Amino acid sequence: MNLELIKYLKEFLTKNDIDGIIINSTNEFLVEYNLLEENSRFYLTDFSGSTGDVLFTNDKIYLFVDTRYHEQADNQVNHDYIEVVKMPLSKSYIDSLAETVPPYFKLGIISKKTSKRFFDNLSKKLQLKNIDIKIFNYDPVDEYRKSSLKTIVYNVFAVNKESAGMSPDEKFALIKEYAEGNFNIVVTSLEDIAYLTNLRSYDFDYSAVFPAKAIIDNNGVKIFSDCNLPFIGENYKVYPLDDFEKNIKDIKNSELFIDKTKLNIYDYRLINQNNKILPSRLNLFKTIKNENEISHLKSCFERSDKALRVINDMILSETVYSEYDYYQALVNAMKDSGALSLSFKPIVAAGKNTSIIHYSAPSKEKMVEDGDLLLVDYGGYYEGGLATDTTRTFIKGTPSVEQKTAYTSVLKAFLNAYFNKYNKKSSYFSIDKIARETISKSISEEYQFAHGTGHGVGISVHENPPRVSSSDSAKTKIIPYTVFSIEPGVYKEGWGGIRLENTVYAKSDGEKIVLESFSHFPFEIKLVDLSMMNDYEKYYYMKWQANACIL
Repeated sequence: MNLELIKYLKEFLTKNDIDGIIINSTNEFLVEYNLLEENSRFYLTDFSGSTGDVLFTNDKIYLFVDTRYHEQADNQVNHDYIEVVKMPLSKSYIDSLAETVPPYFKLGIISKKTSKRFFDNLSKKLQLKNIDIKIFNYDPVDEYRKSSLKTIVYNVFAVNKESAGMSPDEKFALIKEYAEGNFNIVVTSLEDIAYLTNLRSYDFDYSAVFPAKAIIDNNGVKIFSDCNLPFIGENYKVYPLDDFEKNIKDIKNSELFIDKTKLNIYDYRLINQNNKILPSRLNLFKTIKNENEISHLKSCFERSDKALRVINDMILSETVYSEYDYYQALVNAMKDSGALSLSFKPIVAAGKNTSIIHYSAPSKEKMVEDGDLLLVDYGGYYEGGLATDTTRTFIKGTPSVEQKTAYTSVLKAFLNAYFNKYNKKSSYFSIDKIARETISKSISEEYQFAHGTGHGVGISVHENPPRVSSSDSAKTKIIPYTVFSIEPGVYKEGWGGIRLENTVYAKSDGEKIVLESFSHFPFEIKLVDLSMMNDYEKYYYMKWQANACIL
């Protein structure tokens, strides 16, 4: 803990006559995987999870984390100063924050690190408690440590059309056709920028994007970035990032499309309110993959599957390796497979550590001994700039009955969710429901299925939409050619956890929706209890293993 920073922030509260301020994990582009060097929440708390914000007050520091990070947060923070608010799967961050803040509280938020959607929803909640919100255009944590912030030089390159399926000019033409008439679309999502331009960068850990914003109108696409960008297309012009403010202010009396989940408050307040502001659906263009992208992803997962064989070979050997040995071997195998970068930091957890859903610190001291589970969650980027994401749980030596029961419960959940017969009316919510109900019937409640069943996968390893969960946002019909994960899991603190994940895509077959997996890595045969399976599950398990034998 940096006690000088805590003192500085308390002085900031007093100076600005507020009772507390939200310290964010993200940056002005509202990315999920923010560099830890730029992550204000990490700098304050030492918690390294990809999401989770802080409410800093004079009396206490509240760290809000969802179910994926409950154990990790407990292990990383100083509890003398920080209270970990463990949000259950059924509760949102906004609801938890609104419950924590007392009535008549004066709350500060940072305009460049808070989305318009979050601000609107939070404001509605806090009005009921007579809470005042004060907006700041700078982050006090960044001000405190500005001399230590690093400048990243981005090496931006173009993805070839064979992988992307469409050129940037063809994408602009498609957007223009759908928009019809005069329009302006403000784009601040880095994944949307990467999609529009067919440009990528691997200079930001676990990311394929580069800092930029854009405005699209009938005449073309203005890209605002300080990166050295290659030629994009005839309909694209590049300007310095600072020019974005002037250009967005100049839009008047127009239909202006924005994505409130990706637009920060600072940028939103630049918009002239005489425009007709409408919701942008630009993200669907990148969410629905074309034939070339699907073909490219098949090639990526084939290479990624082969990289995982190194883990299988190591765990079958008589040598006892550490978590870190497995981690390093996997990273090297991914590079050897042709991965240009990793899509997230691989999770390599053994024994009791497997219950930490986003375990982030593979240990040189933790040896993988006989009877230990080994959970491996990994992914990478290849030449097309789309992410892979796969999880397998292995066993060193001989499994226990409990391990086999937990593993088979999760495997049954995957098989039922994946091979179920879906149709044009089916939703992503229904996939989650099948997986969740299968687990609840197979194993006791002490094993927690503490996360959604899946998420979209694309330029970001966590793409939204779609979401495969029990939330209302998942109650949308399954769209053909969307790519998403199916990753049921169970976890028991102090014992361990099991997760099995395959990234799939939806195919349309008449009125049917059929799911097809990109990964074909086999399941851990030693952990499967066939007596727990019905005939349907046995058939599809055998079918999967037979198709996986080529590995």
